[in-house]
Amino acid sequence: MLRNAKIKYLVVRTHGLSSHLIDPSELRSWIFIEDDRALFDKISQTSYGGFFEKPEDLSDPVKIGEVTMRVNFIRANKLISIARASPLENILRVYMSKYDLENIRRIVFSLLFGRLERVSLLPHPGYLYDTAKLSKAERLEDLLDLIEERKLSSLISNWLSGDRNTSELDLILTKVYIDSLIKPLKRGTPLYEIIRSYLENMTLGLLLKAKYLGVSNDLIIRALSGVPFKKLLEAVSQSGDLPDFLDKLLNIAPYREVSVEVRDSLRDVGEPWVIEHSVLKRAYTEAVRISMMSPMSEAYILSYLISSEWESQSLRTVLFGRISGVSKDTLYQLLSPRGE
Repeated sequence: MLRNAKIKYLVVRTHGLSSHLIDPSELRSWIFIEDDRALFDKISQTSYGGFFEKPEDLSDPVKIGEVTMRVNFIRANKLISIARASPLENILRVYMSKYDLENIRRIVFSLLFGRLERVSLLPHPGYLYDTAKLSKAERLEDLLDLIEERKLSSLISNWLSGDRNTSELDLILTKVYIDSLIKPLKRGTPLYEIIRSYLENMTLGLLLKAKYLGVSNDLIIRALSGVPFKKLLEAVSQSGDLPDFLDKLLNIAPYREVSVEVRDSLRDVGEPWVIEHSVLKRAYTEAVRISMMSPMSEAYILSYLISSEWESQSLRTVLFGRISGVSKDTLYQLLSPRGE
């Protein structure tokens, strides 16, 4: 009874937080603002405004990435604070641990390639892993000792003993994330459905990027063995390059639309970030659909986090598109709902 009351309270609070997200149609309209100062003034009225100090910041890719990430961390931290001591707190922490794993990846590469400069980490000390502490490791051996989860430490150690393919480490860390997030959940619940949908899209994006980079099928299948998205893995194993993989996806009904969008976006923009954009749009659309079927369930809370990520991705697309000179019509199509 108390648990149900706690969940209901969290969901109600999340509905309130959702009202502060930028309306997608409003964000799309920013594509057509020519003047940098006018766009800066618009953004200054949002959650991102406190982190952009001057109009010139809107042309700095590093600043844009840092600001959008920071806003998402603030929102997630607020939810976790509200959920404290509830079963949902751990689920939220595990969901956000993908950023911990990204920081661990950066630390590994920094130590591996002997960079003298301080490693550039995402601006958060860690949700499950103390990445602030891990970043102080001076040797790979020290890092492995500091990682408390033995399975993760062992996987990284095995990777270091191999040919140290950087794409393989990305695949391994994603597999760790998928397993940790989906395995504890009860099948058939709205929360399970929304997380499974999100992880399916994450896997799709990872496979598209792997094909874009020319990663071998054997490496992909080996690293992602056991991932519960068999149609995607079958399509990968039966395809050659990225265009061939996209052709295979065209023949699988659930992936037909996103396959067309990725193909067209790569043709029109020519930059790999459109892969992440198109896949996150699909994840966002499906998250909203699932959460609206159970608006008072835990699924709505996850939908809020995914919506926040899509909002940040949309803002990055507007700003990166301006920097790269992408046409306004192309940007508008990228930000428009699927099928529009």
